Amino acid sequence: MNKKFRSVFIIASLTAACILVFQLYWIFNSYKTAEKNVKNTIENILEKSVEIYQMEQIDQLNIPPIIRSNDPTLYYTTKKEYNNPGNIAKDSSYSATMKSIKIPEKQLPELRAVFTKVFALTMKTVNLKDLSSIVKKELIKKNLDLDFKLFLVNKNVPLKDTFYIPVHISKKDLWVKAEVTNLNAYIFKQNLIPLLISLILILLSAGSLYFMAITIRRQLKLDDLKNDFINNMTHELRTPISILKSSNEALLHFKAINDPDKAERYLKINDDILNKLDHNVDRILDIAQFNIQKPSVNLVKVIPDELIIPVISRFTVNRNVKIEYSNQLKDHEIYTDPYIIDTILSNLFDNSIKYSRGEEVKIILRLSSVENGFQLYIEDNGKGIAPLYLPYIFDKFFRVPEGNLHNVKGYGLGLNFVKKLVESINGNVIVKSELNVGTTFIIKILNV
Repeated sequence: MNKKFRSVFIIASLTAACILVFQLYWIFNSYKTAEKNVKNTIENILEKSVEIYQMEQIDQLNIPPIIRSNDPTLYYTTKKEYNNPGNIAKDSSYSATMKSIKIPEKQLPELRAVFTKVFALTMKTVNLKDLSSIVKKELIKKNLDLDFKLFLVNKNVPLKDTFYIPVHISKKDLWVKAEVTNLNAYIFKQNLIPLLISLILILLSAGSLYFMAITIRRQLKLDDLKNDFINNMTHELRTPISILKSSNEALLHFKAINDPDKAERYLKINDDILNKLDHNVDRILDIAQFNIQKPSVNLVKVIPDELIIPVISRFTVNRNVKIEYSNQLKDHEIYTDPYIIDTILSNLFDNSIKYSRGEEVKIILRLSSVENGFQLYIEDNGKGIAPLYLPYIFDKFFRVPEGNLHNVKGYGLGLNFVKKLVESINGNVIVKSELNVGTTFIIKILNV
């Protein structure tokens, strides 16, 4: 079972890792693609803005209207020339002819651009303020909310988020440099929704993997605890069964039944063992029933001494156990369920005895008042519990590890049952412990 869970976890981890890598690659690739597209758009806008600026400057020069108009006809004149002007008679006539060429409309923008660049050579400089205004208008047309600065430089020196467009003026090769100050922020803003979706997918994948890992780990732990429970239960059942078989064999085959004293002793042993088995079975059934459906709580007013002293008596008869009990209640009665209090104390006393250090078991029980309720304080001088295991002692089937030794019998259900019983009567339990010193349980129960 463990190998199966681990295999599933490894496959799921690899799948989640592949999804994570793909998402990160997709985010990076999307960002780079968006960055490339925006930069290409900015370069085109800058180039177009320079052309528009140069066209506007033509109005200030004595340029043929063909350059500024949309008329696709190019006009030119022809004249007759003479190699020897002296031979021309005085009465000879001179004529000039105006001719035209029809230019295809598709070639007109290219021709206009050529003329523009030619006439731009007569420009002395570039008015960056006017050019900036044109660039801003073109950016607005493309819905690009970008902050930029324009400079006129002598050569192209590539820098990050900087764009260069050549411009020829007065036979000089200059460059218009545009610095965009918020390019990365703009690209990030434009891709914010896809990035957020990808981030959510990554977080969901990681969260699912983490939850699955926790679930599998819990299942593995429960599987181990279940196996320990089965082993412990088998051991606790096998031992009394062996004793019963031995005593029964003595009565049947070794004529012990003919000896009244021996027969009575064997029968008492059998009766004691059967009572213990019955008690253990009842405890397990109670716990199982509690997990299926919470028991009905019967809250009544009781005198605490009448409830607690009989429990103490059951654990101090014929045992090396000493229980010091003190009642510090302000009232003579408490409002609670007698059966639940009896069960809680019985489980805690039983644990204190089972996990003693082999010497006299000393248990201190104090009953005191708290605001709107009462408190039970149970302290023993047993083995104690290491801090590492304290957070888990109320887990079902959990037993403090003792290697391969099974000196103490148990199912790992008692403290889990105690906690659920305490919570059923509106209480909470706190445990403190120190190795080789003892363990203290503080149970605070509030009136409903």
